[in-house]
Amino acid sequence: MPAAARYLLLAQIAFWSAMLLCLAIAHGGLGDNHGFSFYGGRLSTILPYAIGFLAAAALITQAAALLDRSGRSRLAAGLRILVVLLLADLLTPDTLGSAFYAAHIAASIALFLFEAVFGLWLVTAVVSTAASIRLYATQITGGVVAGLSQLQWIGLLSLGIFVFQVAFGALLVIVVASLPDR
Repeated sequence: MPAAARYLLLAQIAFWSAMLLCLAIAHGGLGDNHGFSFYGGRLSTILPYAIGFLAAAALITQAAALLDRSGRSRLAAGLRILVVLLLADLLTPDTLGSAFYAAHIAASIALFLFEAVFGLWLVTAVVSTAASIRLYATQITGGVVAGLSQLQWIGLLSLGIFVFQVAFGALLVIVVASLPDR
């Protein structure tokens, strides 16, 4: 596996390990149609939550640097935008008042929309395989579930976010791992 793909895989492992730790500390917390942001607003889970985001951001930045050096500047730029949006999501806890709540919702929407568009670009312009297309379809399905839950039409926000983010992370890893050497 190329080094850039390993960094992206490690980013996924770091992020989801931190979310599992938050789940263990808070004894759940994903109910009430709140999503993973729940952990960013609790004193008991803010540290592992932030560490998960920061570790993922650092590892994605490393992958971007490697991709830049190998002449894949558009892919690297997309990863850097992803990092900025992850940090914007982290730095706008939705429990600090209405302005932060609105900023968090805006950051989350921007993150999800970017990941949806970036995922589409990955499967249409970078690597189009049956596996990448299935992962993208799974990502979008999770996004639809999350979106309908955010609108309070269904109560599966955490599940939708989880499916969307895991599929997107796997898509990133698989696409970068399958890039031909330059």
